[in-house]
Order: sequence, then structure tokens, then C-alpha cells
Amino acid sequence: MKLSSVRLPSYAVLTAALVLGSFAFTADARPIFADARRQLGGDVSPYAHFLVGRYAMNQGDIGTAADALGAAALSDPQNVELQEKAFLVGILNGNIDQASLLAPGVTATSDTSRFMVPLIGAVTAVKAGKAPVARKNIYAALAVNSDGRAAVLLKPYIQAMNGDWKGAVDTSGDGALGSGDRDKLLIMLVQAERARIHELRGRNKDAETIYTSLYQPGAAAFLFGPDYAGFLERRGRKADARAVWTEVAAQTNDPTAVQAIQRIDGANYAKPPLPDLRQSMAQALFLAATISFSERDSEMALATLRLSLHLDETPERSRILLGQIQLELRDPGAADLAWASVPVNSAYANEATLRRIWNLRSKGDSAAALNLADQALARDPNHLGLVMEKASLLNERHDVTGALELLNGRIARVGSDDFTWQTWFLQAMLYDSADQWDKAEEAINKARALNGSRPEVLNFLGYGWINRGDKVAEGIELVRQALALNPKSGAMLDSLGWGYYKQGNYDQALIYIEQAVQLAPSDAEINEHLGDVYLALGRDVEATYEWQRVLTLGASDKQAASVQKKLDAQAAVAAAGNTVKVTALNETAASSQR
Repeated sequence: MKLSSVRLPSYAVLTAALVLGSFAFTADARPIFADARRQLGGDVSPYAHFLVGRYAMNQGDIGTAADALGAAALSDPQNVELQEKAFLVGILNGNIDQASLLAPGVTATSDTSRFMVPLIGAVTAVKAGKAPVARKNIYAALAVNSDGRAAVLLKPYIQAMNGDWKGAVDTSGDGALGSGDRDKLLIMLVQAERARIHELRGRNKDAETIYTSLYQPGAAAFLFGPDYAGFLERRGRKADARAVWTEVAAQTNDPTAVQAIQRIDGANYAKPPLPDLRQSMAQALFLAATISFSERDSEMALATLRLSLHLDETPERSRILLGQIQLELRDPGAADLAWASVPVNSAYANEATLRRIWNLRSKGDSAAALNLADQALARDPNHLGLVMEKASLLNERHDVTGALELLNGRIARVGSDDFTWQTWFLQAMLYDSADQWDKAEEAINKARALNGSRPEVLNFLGYGWINRGDKVAEGIELVRQALALNPKSGAMLDSLGWGYYKQGNYDQALIYIEQAVQLAPSDAEINEHLGDVYLALGRDVEATYEWQRVLTLGASDKQAASVQKKLDAQAAVAAAGNTVKVTALNETAASSQR
């Protein structure tokens, strides 16, 4: 069975793209802006900058596009279309000051631009402490889009900033936000803001009334639990706050919640400070960005998150989301920079490292990924996600022994109570690779006890029984259950076909294993099985071809030796005398006497 990377689930991202003309994100970023300036010389025309910017956008390099289009726009202030594009791309790249300079000259041609011009005006006014300007701009943004999440969530805080505390907590406009699920979530987020505003005013009873109406154990704990728990801590109710933090951690394993529990239990306990209005507005924009991202509106998510970071660049979780969005927009270099900017002493440091490792592995750079894992484990040797990731990396490098020692060493130090089904699944696959089926079966049964509906788990156990000939019929039944959950899996179709092979039903085996090869043509094990089925059906030439193909597909040393043994046996049979071969075209051909 092929061993694939198994990842721990990360904390969940919760539940009108920017108009950029014909630009598309199609490839990794390339550092072309500086090169273009060097080649073109010091006097670069606005049109040349525009061409560089356009090319950069086509390559997915937002940073280069922002620099080039911004330069072009400043050189040609009369070009309306260029001003608008430079403004929008500047926001995406986080050049908020530059975008703010361009905003007065933007002639908006889309609702997105008409919304973003006053929105950026509101955010920059907040940062500059210009409350009346912020209020004017936020109302202008809402006039363009009355249910634009970023503007709706900023409005109460901007009202409070202007001294309109009564208007900031007014509920009369909630009905205008709508009644759909999306609108209900927005209303709940606004209600949570009112609780924060009440606390800022010292009206703690009113704040708690709202918090208790919003907070419920379960999925909603992630949204409203942290603010409620912080409120309880500031009221001196450590036990109640710890219970809320524990629920948040149980639902999401969020690093902030885990760190809060450690803080409450620590000897040098200190209450968390109450975020001020500006920090609260940054959080509001962060929430708007996460929702846009969960709706796969990555460009609006990035623009909104950039505004959040403009107000407060300190929250590390914002940099985690920044990297996620940039990766979705096909800029893995920028994503890595975002995650690398998370300090090593942050609660989100391990989350950032894991995402950097996955990014490197997707590009085939396992050596750099392993180096990152080692650095992180030196700081936190028992972090389960890091241990799993390094074990998976070691296995990729054919160091199964090292991977098992790593996992088992972690068990020896701190136990396995926090093991997930993925952890046991990984251990099972490693033991299977090490030819220790008894231990592999024990581990996969632990995974099954935690999550018995996972098709990977069912298939692993079923294939293990089939391959060893112990419980072939039972194994086939488990594989059928797995296929019902994942009918397009080449590995699972192969497992079912292999079950029929073990039962001697070669015609049925051929049907499923040929389908498996079509779905996973580069899988060495599936191709080897197809060769075995061809041989059983008397199609020796095709069997030889499939086995030879296995040797080109990165087979393990053990698998390559097994296949070579079969090829040598076939060669010996052919050398022994005239034999009849059956080709793929069902034609007969006699081999020559050797």
C-alpha cells in the first residue's frame, strides 16, 4: 500500500471579486520588476511599467504588478483605467498608503472600486485618528453596498470613535441586513461588537447579556468563545473563562485557546487586556476576510485582510490567513514569506511552520521541508503535527525505521492520548512498510475506533487482510465500504481487484485493476498488480511490459527487487524453449529458440 502524507487538521477557517480586467493568476510569482527596470534603464515609460504589471498579474505576482502599475499610474495620472487598476492591485499587495494616494483620482468603473475607495478612506482615517473623516467615508461605502461586510462591521466602532456610543449599540437597523444564513451570521458578529463596545463603556452587565446569548458550546464556540472568555477573565471569573477556552480548544485546537488555558493555569497569571477601538476594527476586518475566503472570494478576502493589517499588523493569525489566501491565488513564494514572518515564540509558530512545510513538499523540496521540521521540533519536540510531518518526510526518504522511532519516541515521552485517527493511520502504514503487520493491524484498529467511516482506514485494513490471504472475503467487504465513500479512488479499486485476484477470479480482477491504472497511472504498486493479473490470464507480453513500467515509476527498493524477480523468471521461461505469447491485440507470436 502506498504511503502518502497524513496531515493533522489545522484550525478551521470559518463559515464580488475585485475587478482586474483580463488579468488572471496562473503561475508562481517571478521577481521580474527589478529586472525589467535594469534592462529598460532609468527612464521607463508608463506604458513599459504597464506591460510589466500586466505580465506580472498574468504570472500571479501581485507584488511586482503593484509596483509596476503603481509606477505607471503615478507617471500617467490622466489614464483613468490605469489609475483604477493600480489602486486595486495596490490594495491586494498591501500598499495601502499608495492606494490611498491614488484613491482621489480613481474614476470607478465597477461596484468594487466604488466600494473600496471610501472603505480605504475610512480605514486610513481611523489610523490617522480622524474620526469625522472615517464616519463620512464609512457611510459612503455603505451607500454603495449596504450589506458589505467590512463596512457593516466597521460602522459601530467608527460611531463609537466619534462619540456616538448610543448609535454604536443601536439594534434598529438589524432587520435591514436580511434574513438569510449569511445575513444572520453578519448580525451575530455585529451583536458581538456591541458587547465589546458595552465593555469599553464599562457596561459589563449589558455586555454579558449579549455574550451569553451568542455563545453556545459547539461550532459557534470558535466565533464567539474567545471574546466571551476574555471578558470573563477581565471580570475575575477564571474558572468560567477556562471552561469556555477549553471548549474552543476542543472544537478547533486553536493555538490562542491552548495558550489561554496555559496562561490561566500558570503561576504568573495576568488578565488579557481589553482591545481598544482600533484593534477591534482590525479584528472586524479580519473576520470579514475569513468569511470571504471561506466563500472562495480570495481577492476580496486578501483586500480586506490587507486593510486589517494596516490597522494592526501584530496578530499572527492574520499572517496565517494571509499565506493561505496568497497560496490560493497561486503565489507560494508570497505565502511562504507571510508564514515565515510569524515569530518563533508565537502561539501560531507551529501552524506557520507546518504550512511552510506543506508548501515546500508540494514543490518537491523535501530536504528544505525536513530542515524546517527539525528546527521547529528543536523548540517543541512533542508537537504532534510536527512529529507526524517529519515522520511522513522520513518515510518519503525511505527511512521507515527513523519515522517509527520518531513516533514511538513521542509516545514514550508523553503518551498517545492525543493521537488522532491520522496519527494511528500513519503509524499503521509505517509498520506495514516495515513488514510488521501485527503492529500495523493494531494501529489501524485504533484509527478505526476513532473514525471508522474514513475510507482510507477501511481500505487499509481490508487490503491488509486481502494481501495476506487471511480474511479475503472480509477484506473485500471493507474495501467495498471504502469505495462506496470514495468511488474514484484508484488505490481502492486496485484493492478490490486484488481481492478478486486472491480468490482466483482473474477476469473480475482485470476489470477493477485496469480502472485503477487509469485513475492512478503512475502508481507502481497498481501497475505491478496489473502485470500479475495479465500473467494469470496468460498474457505474458503485457505482464512483462507492466513490470518493466514499474521500474520507471519510482518503486521502492523492495518493490523493485520483487518486480525484477518476476522479470527474471519470465526471461528464464522464454529462454527455456518455444512458448506462445498473447499480445494486447490478441495475436499470437512465437518466441525464438535461445
